Amino acid sequence: MPRHQFGYINPVQISDFIHYQFYRIFPADCLMVNYPLNLQKFSAGGVDQALEAFWSAFDFLVDRKVERISQGGIPVSAYAGRPRILAMLEEAARRTSIPTTADFEESIDAIRYLGIKRLAVAAKWSPELMKRIVEYLGHAGITPVGVHGHEHSAQQVVALNPQDSVDVALALGRDAFAKMPDADGLLLAGGAWLVVQAVPMLEAEFGKPVVTNPGSTYWAALRQADLKPQPGFGQLLESLR
Repeated sequence: MPRHQFGYINPVQISDFIHYQFYRIFPADCLMVNYPLNLQKFSAGGVDQALEAFWSAFDFLVDRKVERISQGGIPVSAYAGRPRILAMLEEAARRTSIPTTADFEESIDAIRYLGIKRLAVAAKWSPELMKRIVEYLGHAGITPVGVHGHEHSAQQVVALNPQDSVDVALALGRDAFAKMPDADGLLLAGGAWLVVQAVPMLEAEFGKPVVTNPGSTYWAALRQADLKPQPGFGQLLESLR
């Protein structure tokens, strides 16, 4: 039986890869409680529409008495903007004692924890969305050395099969490190793919830490609950072992 429950507000309806990665990394007595927002488009309007369901998702997870709640999806945070996300998290703290955050905030915490000073950013998104990501990081006091993107729509992202998703992550990571050789770490952004599987391969190849938003969410939840992850998923998660 599950002894620990962790809440995740999924930006898109499809969540097979998020669940798979969670259960590969967490101890066997842990449960992910997932609530989808059904994000249809990577745009300000698409995010506004998806966030209309945020408080319904939040209330559901509070009622389930999860130990932690994370709003998933860097595009959601990036298009909403950091001031709005922080205001939502402050309101969540007024409504419940359950720690509530967003995976972009967890990624920022991971970047700082790993001591990354010269950050490269790579993702499967449009130049407009990459610009929003840079603005969000800037609000947190982080100025990337550069970004590398390969545009996919929301529908194309969730349509990726397992092998293709790992291949895309590896290609983006390799291209980013080649394009920005002076970077001392990489934010490989995106949740709806098998991205944590690519992390140890990229870290072994380039000798630099790789942060992902799913990996950061798992790291933060495991750290809060004082749990140890399964081995083999990169420097951030190995730091808990």
